[in-house]
Amino acid sequence: MKISLGIVTLAGCLSTFSVSAAGPSHSDLFKALAQCQASAQQVSEFNGLVDAEQLTLPKDEAHSPWGGGAWQATPALTVHGVSSTTLVMTDRFSFFLQAKSSNPKADAQKLASTLKLEKTLDTDGYVDYQRDLGNGATLRVVSTENKDSDLYVGCSYEQDAS
Repeated sequence: MKISLGIVTLAGCLSTFSVSAAGPSHSDLFKALAQCQASAQQVSEFNGLVDAEQLTLPKDEAHSPWGGGAWQATPALTVHGVSSTTLVMTDRFSFFLQAKSSNPKADAQKLASTLKLEKTLDTDGYVDYQRDLGNGATLRVVSTENKDSDLYVGCSYEQDAS
């Protein structure tokens, strides 16, 4: 009995090692992008994965914005104090978590205050708060297409970042 238990334990350790040896997951890459911690190479790498349809994250057509894409992550990612399973790329240089909110405009304002962001847009209930981080990345809190129930928290990169 001890021998077979030892083999099962060893097999479990080896399978854990092979998963961790594979490198960062696409979920981890997206989190780095949304936290404004990614390099220009990582922005380009993510876009390449999207173009080749090689992301290991399940697509989320229901939350895909016009001109962008959305995916689901399990477990939820947390970026700047906001947790969500919905990952959204609004364009090739902007990466956000989409968070549900009963009052997205007020929540965006509160989060913007915490993150020291400046309001750059407030039109017809849509808001955009930003702070340039000086590294080619801009931290943002933005209204979604459904401004009455969701908000985006994440990062946009300079377009020459790829």
